Amino acid sequence: MVAFALAPVALATPESDAADVITRTYDGSGGPAGPMGPPDGGVYPIGAGFGQNYAGGKIFFTPETGAHLMGGAILAKYESLGGPADSDLGFPTIDEGPGRISPESRNSTFSASDKPVIFWTPETGAHVVRGAINAAWDKLGGSAGPLGVPTEDEVYNGDAVTQKFTGGELSWNRVSKKFATVPPELAGQLDGLNVPEDATSAINAARRAAGGALGPLGAKQGQQYAIGKDGAGQDFAGGKIFYSPATGANVVTGQVLKKYESVGGPEGDLGLPISSETDGGWKTGSRVSAFAAKDKPVIFWTPDYGAFIVRGAMNAAWTKLGGATGSMGPPVADQTEDGNVVSQRFTGGQISWDRQTNKFSTEPANLAAGLSDLQVPGYEPPETPAAPASAEPGKRNWFTPSWWWLLAGIPLAVLVALVLVATLRNRGGGHEESLDEGFDFDTARETAEAEEPRSADADSAGEDDSTAKLAESYARPPGSEPYGLGGLGRSDQDPFERAEDDSHDVADEFSDLEPEPDESDTAPTPIPTEEELSPGRHAAMALDEPRGNGGYDAAGAGEAAAAAAAVSGAAGLHEATSDDVDDAEDDDADDADEDDVEEDTTETSEAHTAIHLPLDDPYLAPDGYPIKADTRSGLYWLPDDEYYDHVPAEVYFVNEDFARANGFVRRD
Repeated sequence: MVAFALAPVALATPESDAADVITRTYDGSGGPAGPMGPPDGGVYPIGAGFGQNYAGGKIFFTPETGAHLMGGAILAKYESLGGPADSDLGFPTIDEGPGRISPESRNSTFSASDKPVIFWTPETGAHVVRGAINAAWDKLGGSAGPLGVPTEDEVYNGDAVTQKFTGGELSWNRVSKKFATVPPELAGQLDGLNVPEDATSAINAARRAAGGALGPLGAKQGQQYAIGKDGAGQDFAGGKIFYSPATGANVVTGQVLKKYESVGGPEGDLGLPISSETDGGWKTGSRVSAFAAKDKPVIFWTPDYGAFIVRGAMNAAWTKLGGATGSMGPPVADQTEDGNVVSQRFTGGQISWDRQTNKFSTEPANLAAGLSDLQVPGYEPPETPAAPASAEPGKRNWFTPSWWWLLAGIPLAVLVALVLVATLRNRGGGHEESLDEGFDFDTARETAEAEEPRSADADSAGEDDSTAKLAESYARPPGSEPYGLGGLGRSDQDPFERAEDDSHDVADEFSDLEPEPDESDTAPTPIPTEEELSPGRHAAMALDEPRGNGGYDAAGAGEAAAAAAAVSGAAGLHEATSDDVDDAEDDDADDADEDDVEEDTTETSEAHTAIHLPLDDPYLAPDGYPIKADTRSGLYWLPDDEYYDHVPAEVYFVNEDFARANGFVRRD
């Protein structure tokens, strides 16, 4: 008993269900004695539903629409358009029956979203009314209204669709969303009429406008697909239709479609098409399609030159000059850019536009005059910087850019100062323990003077003191005024007096200036004198200058000082000043007076500075500068040092004396 109860359910199929419904509908219409006559075969699948043939017509069924019969001229019209399988009408939603105008008329409605109807009379034949035209026709009373019944199918002309009736004519523009009527007074009754549109119905309308299944698009391929958030597309054998609510549905085919998809298609910067591909008007044949981007691009194709994009200023100027049928003719290349200038070549010449000046030029040149007042779509002139608001008299405007830069520079200046202080401190790092808080500066001074005596007459008498030797080694005239301590460039203060003012700084300075004794030395290294502690000036001196009859070339020293200032500034060393050069000139004059009776026997050699920045390889010493020094540690290395080849240098010196004079200590 259980198996028997379940058997009908197990045997039920969509086809058997369709057969049951179709049979009931057929029996309800009178069966073999009714308008359908006897059956002609069994139930068969068709499109999204099923059908069954009879001697007098057919019955079509889907679960959504039910089963409805159709015959005669209505059925013939339906099947001529593709029927339920290939047309875009859908399945019938009512049985064929008489229209409102007379019992002789017949009509049937269908399931497509634009609510199509096929209406027939013996006098006018069967025609489809659908979409906006059907909505307006129904609003005006349908077949019983002033327009009467349709006398032909819809006709497309660009963006407008038109259909004629026995009492007049209806037109609908899909872009302007406006109706036009014949007689015109009927249009007022259609103001505000809502015409719903969806992607499927719009795509179907675009396909019909292009000739339907017999047009260039051909058969449908695949299902409709989404584009972006509200767009859609449908592929066909001969092209594609793209849709969005803003652009409507438009057809693109052939080489225009190929060019469009080569630059990204609907996802590229051209946007969706805003018009279906049309004839471009060129004498040997052409096609053109426009797109939605703000600069109003078009793709123009000719069989002679191919498909190219014309957009923005180029399209505006080209259109102004007559487009493909004007003096420029069709494009032969895409546009190019060279800086601010955009150019494009056409069969009749070239158009160029400077986006900075918004000026056009052409080849031939005489065409440019007609473009002087042309508006370029999407063009925005370069903004001119606005003048800062003037402050009230006597008040400082803190909101002008200059004051903002000054305020922003304060923390930068503080940061630079901190870095300089840290650098100076680090140069003596690791040597503070050589001096304690009880360091006797007076004793240090006396010791230095005792070990390095200076003679007031050293210049004239030629005494062999350390000051004269050091001065001679750097081509410095003996007897010059003292310099600052440790390469800090403060020449106006005794180094020992300044050290007493700031014991910590002096501890750093002296720890730099006192090299640790070398075990190989038999005598202690003397503390440098004030003149020896003058690195900046030595950096400005030239070596081996002629020293007879004055012994010092002040002009040459001035040139050397300028070069040394750049080097010493980069390395954090003492920088020679204009006062140094002036002092040198005074010394030169004095020496000239005292030594004018003496002959100069010194040979002249090529002058060069006593310091040198690293080469590209910081491990490689420049010629003539063997001493490596590091400003971070305050140490210097001799070539015989075991670490010499492994240490990158920040500055090189000609000898040890100059390295010590700049505050560096030999690595022990």
